[in-house]
Amino acid sequence: MIAGARPASPRAPRYHEISVTTLLALLRQNRNYRYTWMAQVVSEIGDYFNNIAVFALVMEKSGSGLVVSGVMLSRAIPAVLAGPVAGVLLDRFDRKRIMISSDLVRAALALAFVLIIHQPRPWLLYLLSGALMFASPFFTSGRAAILPTIATADELHTANSLTQTTGWATLTAGTLLAGYSAAQFGYRWAFILNALSFVFSAWSI
Repeated sequence: MIAGARPASPRAPRYHEISVTTLLALLRQNRNYRYTWMAQVVSEIGDYFNNIAVFALVMEKSGSGLVVSGVMLSRAIPAVLAGPVAGVLLDRFDRKRIMISSDLVRAALALAFVLIIHQPRPWLLYLLSGALMFASPFFTSGRAAILPTIATADELHTANSLTQTTGWATLTAGTLLAGYSAAQFGYRWAFILNALSFVFSAWSI
């Protein structure tokens, strides 16, 4: 060491600066991530079509806050219970097949809501809502699990940021589009579009 020289300080970790340019570059250059992102956008917007339509249907037909609470619980509890199960299966079996299966199951369940529009019995709403939400973690957890495998180490930070940002963006866009769709075209089309969103998601994966 040169006399009087200060010891070198540890190099600070490098963080990749994220901008619109880097986000667009990721989507343009990484085909696998691009299709996974497309699946996220369409399926999450579709989720809000179902949410808005179901809650609006409950209030229109029953006007009961208790039934609304029941629907909310029937959606929340199964999703919590499914999380650990999804984690185990995604670790042991092919993640892509599980995600596609989740989408196809959810497409069938979303379409089943069409059958109860004119007879929205609470127990049917609870059953379909619970089954739909139970199937969801198999896709959402799978998406998080495959992210490190479809994005390089340099892309991973950007991919995580875009995935999280997209979640908030679809909340806004999905709620607006779902409310407009249910008001203009009725509950039937809201449920059909939700089902189609899952079919598109399965194709994208």
